This record gives sequence, C-alpha cells and structure tokens, in this order.
Amino acid sequence: LYTMNTGSQQSKWRHVLLSGALILQSLLLANGQVSTALNEPCLAFVKDIFSEDRKELVCQTPSGMLYVVPSVDDQWIEEKMISGELYSGETVLDIPKNTTINREDQTLNLQEIPKLLTPDSSERRLRQLEKTTGERTVLAVRVIASNSEFSKTDEELSSSVFGGPNDFVNLKSQYAACSNGKLNMVKRPDLNGVTSNIQNGVVTIRVNLPVEVGHRTMVNAISQELDREFGLTLRTIADHTLYCLPKGTFNGVGYAIMNGRLAVFNDKLCTSVSTQMHEVGHNLNLGHSGMGAEKYGDQTCMMGYSYRSSEAPKMCFNAAKSYQLGWYGDKSTSFIPGTGPWGDDHTFTLSNIVDYPTTNDDVLIEIVEPARQLNYYVGFNVAKGYNEGTRAGKNQVIVYNKPRIDGNDSLRLADMSSGQSYTISDFNGIPGNTLDISVLSIDLSSYVAQVRVTLNRKYSPPTSSPTRVPTTAPTRLPTRRPTPSPTLRPVAQTPSPTRPIGGRKPTVDDVAVTASQSCKAAYAECENSSECCAGFSCRRVSGESGFTNVCRSIAKNSKDKLQRAGLTWWKRRLRGDSSAGARREPNDEILETEEEHV
Repeated sequence: LYTMNTGSQQSKWRHVLLSGALILQSLLLANGQVSTALNEPCLAFVKDIFSEDRKELVCQTPSGMLYVVPSVDDQWIEEKMISGELYSGETVLDIPKNTTINREDQTLNLQEIPKLLTPDSSERRLRQLEKTTGERTVLAVRVIASNSEFSKTDEELSSSVFGGPNDFVNLKSQYAACSNGKLNMVKRPDLNGVTSNIQNGVVTIRVNLPVEVGHRTMVNAISQELDREFGLTLRTIADHTLYCLPKGTFNGVGYAIMNGRLAVFNDKLCTSVSTQMHEVGHNLNLGHSGMGAEKYGDQTCMMGYSYRSSEAPKMCFNAAKSYQLGWYGDKSTSFIPGTGPWGDDHTFTLSNIVDYPTTNDDVLIEIVEPARQLNYYVGFNVAKGYNEGTRAGKNQVIVYNKPRIDGNDSLRLADMSSGQSYTISDFNGIPGNTLDISVLSIDLSSYVAQVRVTLNRKYSPPTSSPTRVPTTAPTRLPTRRPTPSPTLRPVAQTPSPTRPIGGRKPTVDDVAVTASQSCKAAYAECENSSECCAGFSCRRVSGESGFTNVCRSIAKNSKDKLQRAGLTWWKRRLRGDSSAGARREPNDEILETEEEHV
C-alpha cells in the first residue's frame, strides 16, 4: 500500500492501518488473548515507582512503545546503574527471540534477565551537553479518553508550559533562567494531522479506551494515535513530549523517561511548574534529590518534592545536578584533595549560580574521591532572583554527594552557615583520613562565601616520627621554645581545660613554627599542611571524635595571617553540632503522593 500511495493518501492508509491495530488490540483483550510477539529491538530505561518504593526496567521500541521487564529486582537495577553497566537511554536490551508481550499489563514474558549492551562512554558527556544546551522542542498532549478528559483547555495548557498573559513562571521561563539562557524550551512547530492539529505547542488526542485500563496501556495507545495522526513516533515528534492524562488513569503525580523524551502527568498537575521542571529534569538524565531517608527530601532542588502551584516556587537545581547539567562549567572547579595546586588545604571564594553572569569566582565545586564511585558537591544556595523560592538551606553553603555516573540520585548532607563545617570520614577509602569542608565566612552584601577544604592525613608514627622529629627537634625546637612560650601560653589557656569534648577533657598543645618550617616539620603529630609560616602556632585539639588541627595566628600584624577559629567552635564540631541540618520549612504545599517516574 505504501508503494502505491504518497502524500495525503499515504497518511490516510496509515490512519486506517493504525486504527485497525487499536481495534485488534481491544478485541484481543476482550477475548482474553493478551500475548503477542515482540518484533522490535529494545532500548533500556529505568522506572522508579515511588508508591511501591522499587525500580523497574523498561524496554522502549523504535515505535515508541514501552514494555516492563519483570525479571529484574530493585537491587540489581541500582547496582548496574552505579557501576555504569546500565545507562538509561543508551543501553540496549538483548531480548531473546520469540519473546512475547503481555498486552494486559504491558510487560515482556521473559524467563531470564536480558543481557545489557552498553556503548562506549567516551563521548557520553558531549551527548549529554547536547541535551542540556540550545533549543529543545516541547509538545504538550491533552488527552481525552472514552470516559474522561484532561481538565484544562488547550490554551490553559499552552500558557502553563510556555507562558502567557497571566502565567509568568513556567517550564520555558524557569529553564531559561536557571541555565542563564543556555537551555531554551520552545514550542513544537505547528503541524496538521489527519483529524487533529498541533498549535501553540499543544495537541488534543482522543483515545477510545476508558481510564480504567491504567496508565501503561493508555500511554502506549496515545503514542499509537500520535503516529497515526502525524506519521511521527515518540522519538521523532519532539525533544520532550508531555502526556497530560485524564483524572483516574493513575494515582501518582507523574513519571518520565530518564535520558529520554516522554513525561507523563496526572491531570491538572501537568500545569504545576515544579512538576514540569522535575519530570523534564528526568528527561535530561537527572536523578532524584534526597535528604536523609527521604528520597525527595532535598528542598533546595526541583528534583526533590514537587508542589501544586502553577507559579511557584521559583527554584533551580542543587549543586550536584547543576554541575551535571554543565551550564556553569567555565566557573566550576573539580579537584582531588591533596593533589595539584590545591594541596591538602585550600580556600575557595564561592559565588552562586544567580550571579553567574557577573562574577569572576567559582559558583560550584566538585570534590572527586577516586577510590569510590562517589563525588561531593558544594554550592552557595542564595535565595534571590530566579532561585528566591528555594525551600531550604537559604543563603547557606550546602554539601551534597552523588554517584559519579550521571542519572543517579543525589543526597543533601549538610547546610552550613559561617563557622560551621562538614567532615567526610575515611576520605578516598583511607582509614583515618578525613576531609573537612568549612565555611569561614558568608557575605550577604556580595553573596560570596569563603569555603575551606582540608585533607587531614592520619598520623603514622613508624613513618613520620623517625624521619621528621629527630632531624628538626635538636636544631630548631630547643632554640625557639623559650621565645614564644610567654605569648603562646595565654592562647592555649583561654579555653577551660576542664570542659569536656564529647564526654572527655580536651587536650590542647601548641608549638612555635619558624620561617623555614612547616607545621608538620615542627611538630609531626600536628599533620597539618605547609601553609604555616613564621609567627604561627600549630595547634592540635583531641577529643572523642579524633584530632582536629587548627593553624592559628599569634602575630597580629602578620601579612600571612590565616583565618582564626575559636576553640569553642572546634569543641562544638567535635561533638557534631555543626553537622545538624537547618530547620526545614513547612511543607504544606508538597505533593505528598509523589510520582512514579522512569
């Protein structure tokens, strides 16, 4: 038929054939014949079902159909994602021949786990940046089922996604703002179909099925109707396609294909700006943003909870997600502590993403831990401009972590004000090594923070004591100690020697450092970096949680004077006080029935 007809005739034949396919599917379901053969290759996607707290592996065919792979469990999926063996949107599933589809629940009938065929990742980063920069076409699909329909009009839907006279915060405006104009969501160009037309980025699609068939069957039927109307599949019709389902099709908020093109919404939540940002964020290969045991608990990021409002909150993504998106790459630093120019102790001047166009300072820091599949991210979460609606950690420096492979969830670890810090134990897999991330100051007039990252290496007597102490002590310490003692004593005596740290009396000891020595050379147990110089004392404070090293100035006029830190603050840190998160704001607008998502 296709060789005999062209143009409009071909579209009509396509309409007839696909209509026949839908009728045949309905007849098969009605007669209990629910299995048909899978004759297409499968691209793997990951589906995370919130209400059941589990993940699913999904097969997407070239025609846009989605089928669940039932033979894998949640733990298997997570392990493969973290290791990089499974990469949503790129891994191909090697499905055995003669595999059939259970049309009743849209699953594949498999007896064993399919082999994963994941392509080389050398150019993956470039492919990801292509998705997060430039123009991305968006099509919103208003769905009418046989017994229910999406509750908003075409005009209301278009306005909520792309903006209108009374809609100022939307998918288009917020992605443009958060990316500083590097990612622009635009309307899919108008197109006439067989019975429906795409106008202003929206199309109405009728499906001759009741909502009771469920979202899996409904979604595949919508994809077939789009193909019938326009001769375009889910992979070709737009960069992002939003299915706005009628109420009653499913109970969640929404879901989306990770690193794909489809996002699905429950009725009017299709107009919620945070839900739009969240689900399209999954299309951009962003995982969820959690805090503690709450999978969506990071309220500094659109990949945490969603909210009902169509105009709020004005908020972007956390530091881990922002670094992945690549929008601020020229003002971000990625480093391995203890290497290169950063050494064991480095202080950063940290600005923020809102001031990205005008600042000369870094706005994001990535701390790489080579021995683990985990990196840490530091950002200054300012509550102003297009991020003024951030729901937590306002005007604080926040620490997050995330598995190195994109697509995995991030975790919010600490909200810090000036004078607070967060400690990573056994850094880089070395027992006893710790990494301190400390906020020295926050200036809210310029929205800049001073952040110090210090690697504390565990002291090992067999290696450091014989080489350093005997060579330096006889020549330097005896000649220098009588001079600084009178000035050092009051500094060491200031804290109460009887006040416990973590239930134990603190031990404080100082030693002078000459111009040619480092703290480590002057006093090996201090194990500090070589930033100390003449006029400084190397201080060790020991407590129940281990050693915390402080390099304090004792020379008021020293031009190399380091940032001072009071002993009282270090006591609090050893007790763990500074690791407590900031008070969380009321969340009465949170969508408690959170989504299932791909």
